[in-house]
Amino acid sequence: MVGKKKTWNKKKLNLKIGYCSVCNKIHYNTSSGWIINAEKKVFCEDHKEDSISCFDKYLQPKTQTKSVMDW
Repeated sequence: MVGKKKTWNKKKLNLKIGYCSVCNKIHYNTSSGWIINAEKKVFCEDHKEDSISCFDKYLQPKTQTKSVMDW
C-alpha cells in the first residue's frame, strides 16, 4: 500500500498552575514567568533588572525581619 503516512499530533494543553499569592494573576504551564516555592505558593517572576516582582515582594519582609545580634 502506497499512501500518505499518518502522524500523531499531540495536542497542546494549557493547564492552570495556580494563582499568584501576591497579585492573584493566573499562571499556565505554557507561559513563563512564575515560581513555585517549597510551601507550594505560586509567584510572578519577570527576570528583568530594576523591577520588583511578586516573588521579591514576598521575600522582602522576611529579609528585613532578620536581625544580627551584636555582642
